[in-house]
Amino acid sequence: MRVEGNPPRVLFPDEHLDRLRHSAELLGLPPLSSPEGLREEVTSLAASAPLPSPFLLRVCLFEGERSLDCRPASFPQSGLSGRLLRHSRPLPEAKSTQDATPYAALAGMDLAKEDLLLVQPETERLPESATANLIFAKEDLLVIPEEQVLPGLTLGAVLASLSRKASFRIERRTPRLDELDAFSEILACGSGREVSAFGTIPEIDWRSRSVAVFETLSRTYAAYKKERHA
Repeated sequence: MRVEGNPPRVLFPDEHLDRLRHSAELLGLPPLSSPEGLREEVTSLAASAPLPSPFLLRVCLFEGERSLDCRPASFPQSGLSGRLLRHSRPLPEAKSTQDATPYAALAGMDLAKEDLLLVQPETERLPESATANLIFAKEDLLVIPEEQVLPGLTLGAVLASLSRKASFRIERRTPRLDELDAFSEILACGSGREVSAFGTIPEIDWRSRSVAVFETLSRTYAAYKKERHA
């Protein structure tokens, strides 16, 4: 969860906790014994954490216990460097740290500047990054993976905002690796990154050729946050 402002406030806490409960159900973990108590813990930690905002607050559920911690948040940017990781998440619809492969790879990266693009080995398709949902853009066309991805709250907010406009055409499908040259922008959407964009993917010699969609969606998401948390 992203925490912003002074005094610090958690962005979209109910949506995050609803997804946490849903992920626990998918993973077969016991249901939350006190959802209201957990919300109070989250609010209290956000208010007392010894970090300047914005920062990230994480809740982890285990068998019969839970933990909460905070870490600094990176700022949205348009120059991420992408690395490829051929890997399929066993249960991508759940928010989980059980899948150790992406987390092990992320441990050696500077997440303020880099991210992992997950490539399904069987199909060579790119459903998401290790930390965010993806948007592939070319002029007014946005191609957004819908299957075998974590339902992202930031992406959902962007899509809800775009539904009020006729600025973009949206296709819900997952591009293949060999299609990426057709896209001038690749964006990453998540609580940590908010709306960010890749500048380059060195392994396939892909480079961003525009920031127009990044700038538009960044403004759209900022307006959505302001409206929700005014």
